Amino acid sequence: MSNLFKLKLSALGHPNPEFFNCEDEKEYRSVVLWLEDQKIRHYKIEDREGLRNIDSDFWKEAYNTYQKDLVSPAAEGTLNEQLNWLLSYAVRLEYADNVDKYKNAKVEEKKKAPNVVSSNPLDNLDFSSQAFKAGVNRVCTVASIGPHPDPKIRLAALAKVLKTSPHPEPLQTEVNLVNQPSDVLKLLFVQDLRNLQTKINEALVAVQTVTADPRTDTKLGRVGR
Repeated sequence: MSNLFKLKLSALGHPNPEFFNCEDEKEYRSVVLWLEDQKIRHYKIEDREGLRNIDSDFWKEAYNTYQKDLVSPAAEGTLNEQLNWLLSYAVRLEYADNVDKYKNAKVEEKKKAPNVVSSNPLDNLDFSSQAFKAGVNRVCTVASIGPHPDPKIRLAALAKVLKTSPHPEPLQTEVNLVNQPSDVLKLLFVQDLRNLQTKINEALVAVQTVTADPRTDTKLGRVGR
């Protein structure tokens, strides 16, 4: 309730609302006197002497009388309930004295959070769609990730596998066992095979030159000797 007191004191223009401690008896009495002097003004100035003597042993008695004179519904309640009613009463009086000032007051609207459009394509995925489930299934099959009814859990397992082994081995089927060596050889020696083919072609041309008609001398531009 302390924060509520500070809020109402701030609305009433109290000089130090943030530092008010309702548990401090002297501060409590000072606030009651301030409310009567500045806002409520139920008593004439000369009749406020009982409330003004905040260090007096008779202050509590004067305060109880004050509550009854105001016809406070919280007169028999706790001190905090009594003070809360006094503050609310003072706020009503303040408004009544300044109707024109407050009637057009507008409550500041809360600022709406900006609509952030994410550029991450994963944010727009439909994780419940069949296409997503099928895609996860294909990837997890290659990485040998076991089945699970929730595709997101399989995807999380795949992420862990990729952290430790970025290039998971595919399933060792009979077809893979046969095709993989030849595929590797093709990749490793494709350039060598091309170079060898070029040299073979050059050799064929040379052999054809040697085995041609000896009487033919293309440099002389004639046939025979």
